[in-house]
Amino acid sequence: MHKLSPITNEARLRTALDYVAEQSLALAREVLGQDLAIDTLCFFTHSPEEYAFLEQAVRARGPKSRLSHGPTLYTDVDFAVHDQRIRIFGVRQPDPTRPQVGYGDYPVPDYERFLALVSDNPHMHEITSGRGKSLIELRHPDFDVLGFIVNQAEHLT
Repeated sequence: MHKLSPITNEARLRTALDYVAEQSLALAREVLGQDLAIDTLCFFTHSPEEYAFLEQAVRARGPKSRLSHGPTLYTDVDFAVHDQRIRIFGVRQPDPTRPQVGYGDYPVPDYERFLALVSDNPHMHEITSGRGKSLIELRHPDFDVLGFIVNQAEHLT
């Protein structure tokens, strides 16, 4: 659990949206030394009650996205948080391997340039998403959010 748990009402959801966006932006700055924009926000849930509330809240904000897969529900949205245009909003079913609050996706046009940095940065790891796409995970012990650098050309397809 994290300091915002449980997210079970609209007030806590608004606070958590701001928090995940702000921390996702700060995570990229810390790990990469540069700013990256986010277009996706997703929450990790930590109880059935939290998931039930967030699933309803995510569904209420837009149609189900074709990007949904396995334990993660995404909706197509269009709203702003911390001057970031959010296009995908999601929630993941409770998973003990995901104690973080959530994550943001950073679509980049030069994905290969970032991929070349992975071997020299202990806070970057290449992974494969639940949709079979290559991602670069940003993870830092001072943050309770994750970030994923994604290839902009493949991101919303």
